[in-house]
Amino acid sequence: MDVAEALRERCTCRAFLPRAVSVELLERLLETANRAPSGGNTQPWHLYVLTGKHLQALTEAVIKHFGSGTMSPLEYKVYPSKGDLPDDLHKAYMSRRIKVAQDMWDLMGVQREDQAARAKALVENFRFWGAPVGMVVTVDRGGDKNAWGHTGMFLQSLALLAVQYGLATAMLEAWGNLGSCVYDTLNIAMDREVVWCGVALGYADPGSKLSTMPTERRPLGELCRFQGFEKSKL
Repeated sequence: MDVAEALRERCTCRAFLPRAVSVELLERLLETANRAPSGGNTQPWHLYVLTGKHLQALTEAVIKHFGSGTMSPLEYKVYPSKGDLPDDLHKAYMSRRIKVAQDMWDLMGVQREDQAARAKALVENFRFWGAPVGMVVTVDRGGDKNAWGHTGMFLQSLALLAVQYGLATAMLEAWGNLGSCVYDTLNIAMDREVVWCGVALGYADPGSKLSTMPTERRPLGELCRFQGFEKSKL
């Protein structure tokens, strides 16, 4: 499989088989993903990789915390607020977010006005959508914005390699901003690292549409500006 094929096939998987992923395969995948670029070779990312009873314990702790209704202070913004963006860009962001959420709810049989069903769907992020492997990704707290970008390149590398090895992933933003819960459960040094996201990893369930839900992408002309090029006459 080449890189282009892996990019086309990669999607957010929300339905996994109970089939275990061997630690040998995980190590091979992660060692290769660790070749991702980072400025000055700083490598500001950390992973906590769980399965079995350890994954279950983390899931239970976070669902209990989430169900308590405790409001945790934000460590970072997952999405920019309305005042952070020009009106047209905020509307574009919101339309994309609403579209992908609505597509997911439709596949799950969730009505947008059903707040309880939407909350139940959100909790699936904390169950890693049934994946046998759950990862919590952190970034060095002292890192600047570059460190988050570098960690993003690591996650992209991980996602593409997963496709190559016949696996599927879901990047789960819901794992950030949960207060001390994740830090305490995984014994993460809160003064050194920031919990960014979770990653679900396993074998996709081919019988579920939630494992292959497509998402739209902007056309090239909307995101890219070419200068100094001439169209080929061939």
